[in-house]
Amino acid sequence: MKIIIIIISVVGLIGLMAIIANNQIISRKNQVAQAFGSIEIYLKKRFDLIPNLVAMLNKYMAHEKEILTKVTELRSQIHEASEPKEKIQASNELTKIMGGLHLNVENYPNLKADTQFLDLQDKLTDIEDHISAARRAYNAAVTVYNTKIQMFPVNLMAKLRKDKAAVLLEIPKAEQKEIDIDQLLNP
Repeated sequence: MKIIIIIISVVGLIGLMAIIANNQIISRKNQVAQAFGSIEIYLKKRFDLIPNLVAMLNKYMAHEKEILTKVTELRSQIHEASEPKEKIQASNELTKIMGGLHLNVENYPNLKADTQFLDLQDKLTDIEDHISAARRAYNAAVTVYNTKIQMFPVNLMAKLRKDKAAVLLEIPKAEQKEIDIDQLLNP
């Protein structure tokens, strides 16, 4: 009788551990999805502000149409991307160009003094800061999730569920260099 109670207890304990491990995996996976959702929200805000920026800059920067065209193309790539990695790559390139665009605005004193432009620039800077913070939060959630599915005993449940490690958002080394404004203006 004692053996049956011990066996039932062990099986119950294993079952309880499996349920807890499963719930932990689901919780961490949902945190990763939520963190990526935050990135998408800020990308959408940036996406919505770009037409206003392009319209305003068209007034002042008629000869730099290439930059504005590239910004519009990247905006479309972000909108059409279906995979998170595609969205992030296009977003990274857009961030690089937007940084160059802000530096190039220095050549336009009237534009720099325009209150609408200043407001738009402040909004874009704020969104870029939020995107950066959301990327950090996403990477933190991915790290916690990946660690969780690699540690015993949760890794056993992860293998049963066929859970794979999530990918961290990384900016390629080629995109981490300084922005060359001349190159942006003269492709």
